[in-house]
Amino acid sequence: IRKPLSGLRKAMGKRLLEATHTTAMLTTFNEADMSEVIKLREQYKEAFIARYKTKLGFMSFFVKACVSALQAYPQVNSYLDGDDQVFRAGIDIGVAVSSER
Repeated sequence: IRKPLSGLRKAMGKRLLEATHTTAMLTTFNEADMSEVIKLREQYKEAFIARYKTKLGFMSFFVKACVSALQAYPQVNSYLDGDDQVFRAGIDIGVAVSSER
């Protein structure tokens, strides 16, 4: 079965392929004690839903941890350009999510 890609899917595929050609890809598995995060989620669950009309998920905590790590170790947020290591001025994190679109 073949199904033509939508414009959104085409753009996503192009960007993901581009990322594999222009970035150092790494996969690692680590265990973390999430008990404090679970407590925080439970504590602020209702207030968060009331304010933002959505649930507070684990991804928010994960992205915050990534940003903190990149701020602490800016060399991880850099890239190579010829013989130079270029340090980025900011942090830009993209997260792929499932969508009906």
